[in-house]
Amino acid sequence: MAKESGLNVRLYVMGNDLSGDANALSGAGYSQATLETTALSSAAASRITGLVDGSLSVNGYFDNASDKIHDTFTSNSGKIPTADQVVLIPLGSDVGDGAVGISAKEADYNVSRSSGSAIAVTSTFNGNGMGGEFGVMLTAHDDTHSSASSGTSVDNSASSSSGGSGYLQAISLGSGSVIVKIQESTNDSSWTDLMTFSTVGTSDVSTAERLTMSGTVARYLRVTSTGTFSNAKIAVGFSRF
Repeated sequence: MAKESGLNVRLYVMGNDLSGDANALSGAGYSQATLETTALSSAAASRITGLVDGSLSVNGYFDNASDKIHDTFTSNSGKIPTADQVVLIPLGSDVGDGAVGISAKEADYNVSRSSGSAIAVTSTFNGNGMGGEFGVMLTAHDDTHSSASSGTSVDNSASSSSGGSGYLQAISLGSGSVIVKIQESTNDSSWTDLMTFSTVGTSDVSTAERLTMSGTVARYLRVTSTGTFSNAKIAVGFSRF
């Protein structure tokens, strides 16, 4: 794998593409406390792991349009939302590129303006019962399915045994209703459903969902859509545990 620039990073929050408003992301990831257990007889510190956590900080520009950064970060009747916010961050533009996902509480939202500059916004998110999850994108940033179809498969080189989490960002839908699934395969030919997200209709976008599952995850994964619909714009990622 080669080093990568940040040119292809994107930000999706609750089904809204905020990539055109955000200008910097920091702290997107996973942390765990380390608890010291050093004994009197020890010559060096020893530690055990404690609570895990996840976080994300967003810097951006004030945009009051529908489904943009201000509308998203104040979606609770002009206040920051109390419900968990599902966030997906592609780290590249291709299927199979890295991703960071988190289901988190929005901790704060602030607006500022310096002399001679645009109005700026900042917001932070703290994981709720989880750390940030590193995985892969099953879409190329976001993909538009004009009708029921399947995406390009991602090869993990081997199966895994500890389950995983899937992220859906349903950005827009032309008509009808769509069901988005993540499918798995042992041979990149025969496919079975791994997880099925909630049905999305035109009244449901913008929306997002995180699902988890336990057990074996096969070597190959792909995203697929079913239903009678037009132009479903979706971003999907998966993290193996």
